[in-house]
Amino acid sequence: MRVAVVLKGQRERSGATIMAPGAVAGVGSWGRPGDDRDLHFRDTVAGGAFMNEQRLVRLLVDEAPERIVELERMGALWERSEDGRSYLLRIDGGHSFHRCVYLEDRTGREIVRTLGSVLARRHVPVHENIMITRLLVDQEGVFGAVGVDLTRAEPLLFQCRALVLATGGAGNVYQNTDCPTDVTGDGYALALEAGAQLMDMEFVQFYPIGFLHPPSLRGVLAGLLYYSRLLNSRGERFMERYDPERLELSTRDRVARAIVTEVAEGRGSPRGGVYCDMRFQPPGFIARQTPALYRTYRQIGLDPEKDMIEVAPTAHFFMGGLVVDEDWAATVPGLFAAGEVAAGVHGANRLSQNALAELLVSGVRAGRSAARHARDARWRAADPGEVRSEEEKVRRLLASSGSPGPRPWQVREQLREIMWQHVGVIRNAQGLEAARQAISRLRGEVLPATSLATSTLLWNADLRQALENEMLLSVAECVLEGAAHRAESRGAHYRSDYPDTDNVGWLRHVVLQRSGEGLRVSFRPTDLSVIKPEGM
Repeated sequence: MRVAVVLKGQRERSGATIMAPGAVAGVGSWGRPGDDRDLHFRDTVAGGAFMNEQRLVRLLVDEAPERIVELERMGALWERSEDGRSYLLRIDGGHSFHRCVYLEDRTGREIVRTLGSVLARRHVPVHENIMITRLLVDQEGVFGAVGVDLTRAEPLLFQCRALVLATGGAGNVYQNTDCPTDVTGDGYALALEAGAQLMDMEFVQFYPIGFLHPPSLRGVLAGLLYYSRLLNSRGERFMERYDPERLELSTRDRVARAIVTEVAEGRGSPRGGVYCDMRFQPPGFIARQTPALYRTYRQIGLDPEKDMIEVAPTAHFFMGGLVVDEDWAATVPGLFAAGEVAAGVHGANRLSQNALAELLVSGVRAGRSAARHARDARWRAADPGEVRSEEEKVRRLLASSGSPGPRPWQVREQLREIMWQHVGVIRNAQGLEAARQAISRLRGEVLPATSLATSTLLWNADLRQALENEMLLSVAECVLEGAAHRAESRGAHYRSDYPDTDNVGWLRHVVLQRSGEGLRVSFRPTDLSVIKPEGM
């Protein structure tokens, strides 16, 4: 098979994986006494509030250990004991045992570095700074994609027999996020327009501890929960009230809601958050275990051995995404998904450290499946005229330069504020309706009036942001529809007007598909083939 990789940014400089500080979950020969893959499976499904597709979870827990070892054979470094015989392991929210391999606070960077070297050795072409804006689909499925070269605003056409989306999530649809700026939900929007089904888009995970200050770092991941204690303005370790057994190692949805509750009840910090306390750790521990974060602390004038950090929840991860099967094949032939862009593994709430495990398992399965599909599929030549619509869109945006309309950054800030205020950690019918009206206005009036600051073809940041805004609006509509239709609270989706979890009426997925200018909503049952909620 001939393979090409298309990146919206630069290799080893873009996407979310390279920023992941955590670890890779998997129970292999290094597992602690009493731990096994069945327990990892149960932790994942219970943490996901039984919305997980259990057949996909089984693949995750069974295949992740093999992928961890495979990466090491490729050249990845995992931290080991002093004698070198076993991995050092981490534990985080929702896991019953230490079972996660890591490298300091740069585990994701190590994965990207390793896989990048494999691509280079195998001479796989990597096309950088290209934003895919449309998938080409016919009756037989996907046969190509159209994009824009962001360095010179030039439309491009790619032809293929199979296509794998590995575009990550959409954290930038929210005002506070720890995602890099290029994570704008492109895969969700592209798949939706190509006719694919999405599900569980209402389940958005908010990482509990993002920076509140300084403003330049607002939302950026501020620390690791397994090395921290959370205190309110009274100095109380408030997680004792919400999960006295697991405390900060509770699932992220519970910790995030606890922080929001503390602030709402008047026990928050001056900037509207709580305090992350690492002062109890021995001298040198934070510098040794999280060197990248430690450098950030020192650069902004903080000493984690003496100072506490003001933190608040920040948009982190999308549990929802493309509906896929065991091959990570989407509902459109020839289209596959890997990593965060696919739904099903994490259910209503992702356990920490399962994300990197998922992207390895799903990446291998999607790649192999795409290769098999490409081997058997008929080659369909794409009409070069397919680029005309994108070319016209780019010309129209460039021609808007100098007009009085809103700039792309202003459109984005409006959208992010709407989503943060009304479709954030806590939701209700009134807020969701307000968001629906505001987003409808953005779609119908504000977005078409967008005006770029310049018409230059070279590295036009406004052009890129305008193209991304269309993706973000599609994602916002999907999150909103999912949240509005799920009349219960489950995992990362909490509705103050429906605060209870309803296992009778709502153990089902909200499925979305494009229908004309709107979204068609349907439901499908959750996979309960192995375990069920207590009492069912």
